[in-house]
Amino acid sequence: MESLAVSRQHARVLHEANAYFVEDLGSANGTYLNGYRIGGKVPLGERDVLQIGPYEFHLYIEPAESDPPQIIRAQVGAMPSNHTLFAQNPATKLERMLQIAQDLGRNLDIDPMLQRLLDHLMGLFPQADRGMVLLGEGDHLQIRAQRTRQPASGDFGYSRTIVQKALKEGVGLLSEDVRGDRNLPLSATMVSLNLRSFLCVPLIGWEGQRLGVIQLDSLRQGNLFKPDDLEMLAAISLQVAVVLQNAAYHAQRIREERLRQEVLLAREIQARFLPEDFSLVGPQSELYARCLPAREVSGDLYDFFRLPDGRLLFFLGDVSGKSMPAALFMIAVRTLARHLGPTATGAADFLWRLNNALAADNPTHLYVTLLCGIYDDRDGSVRLARGGHPNPLLRSAQGTVKTLEMRPGFMLGATILPQPGSETVYQLASGDLLVLFTDGCYEALAPDGKTAFGVAGLSQALQAAPGTASLEQLSEALAQAVQAFAPGEQQDDMTLLLLRRR
Repeated sequence: MESLAVSRQHARVLHEANAYFVEDLGSANGTYLNGYRIGGKVPLGERDVLQIGPYEFHLYIEPAESDPPQIIRAQVGAMPSNHTLFAQNPATKLERMLQIAQDLGRNLDIDPMLQRLLDHLMGLFPQADRGMVLLGEGDHLQIRAQRTRQPASGDFGYSRTIVQKALKEGVGLLSEDVRGDRNLPLSATMVSLNLRSFLCVPLIGWEGQRLGVIQLDSLRQGNLFKPDDLEMLAAISLQVAVVLQNAAYHAQRIREERLRQEVLLAREIQARFLPEDFSLVGPQSELYARCLPAREVSGDLYDFFRLPDGRLLFFLGDVSGKSMPAALFMIAVRTLARHLGPTATGAADFLWRLNNALAADNPTHLYVTLLCGIYDDRDGSVRLARGGHPNPLLRSAQGTVKTLEMRPGFMLGATILPQPGSETVYQLASGDLLVLFTDGCYEALAPDGKTAFGVAGLSQALQAAPGTASLEQLSEALAQAVQAFAPGEQQDDMTLLLLRRR
């Protein structure tokens, strides 16, 4: 060995007890095994790559007749930690990598970028008759780009065994002469591909993520790939993997921003479905409602509108599920309610009609709990019915708070019901306050993760609030009481509807 990087007594290979070992003999520049510098004596296997200065060695063991023959003639570690990839001709490799990286970095669209990559590779490796890039996750790979020097149709064939070996072991693979190599088994796949020589290197990203492979094939006799070609393609693959992950990250950020904008638009649209003209209740009463979503969009809802006879129909509900599906179902509930409400004979009849309309065509299998009331501002009477929703609270003019007991009824949208349920008639006296709420107002958990705020906590907060407060102030006091009990991120949507007789 004439290289100055090799010491006079650099390393030795030992055969002991049917096993092979390599030992560094105190060399100045070190001995590397699979890209890592070794110290002392370490085991040496057939798949290992031994690097001494600029020279690379592979151990070949003559297999017994019963052993499977060797498939790959050469391999090299394709991980970023393998700095020996640049031991040979580092300036040339770096120049090529920078040229390719500069070109690929101009386009963050993956498919055109891969086509440009193959243009570079077909020029850099004149032996290659065709090239391909396969991307995917695990065993699910697909050809994302391919290039050939001869006209061809359809996707190229490839050996899944070779591709999976490169991916799983993180190594670049070379067969110098497929048909002339007596150690290479010519499987049916290899014969059908008409290969003479090939290079296959993995694309390995951050934290060892397997992105895919690059494969170059030679089909002409005499145009064979060499170990130097393998090292060059492996070095290029490191930079390509970085560009690929940057492009994927950029695409993900674009998708996330687009989704964020869509969600914000959905929240704005949803908010417009919640009425804010509280004067509809009439001159003898006060009405206020608010919805505090835990996420961008809410599954809670409230609504109110006048019936043909002048009374006010109002309801508050909670859709099963979270996020966008619940928000869309909420809009469906509100739309049907507006359509069915004017013809309903009472609160229970309204819930029955709404339930059967939802259950008749409900591919989502979502449901909604609902508390409905029909209020007459002229005499203060209110007819209440509930479908699986919590009972409302009533605060008297004297400040006492109690739960109005009602029959539970069924949640809406789950199944068609043969007849309406029952309803409760109540007469609001002067100063009486009716409070409807969703489960986010009482199921909020304390920091211990076990203790719930409860309806009792909500009742105490309602009783402690000043009687002279406006309904908006009362709703704010209730929301703050819940948030003080369960600090931090809001756990569920909170919606309140307050009705007070003047």
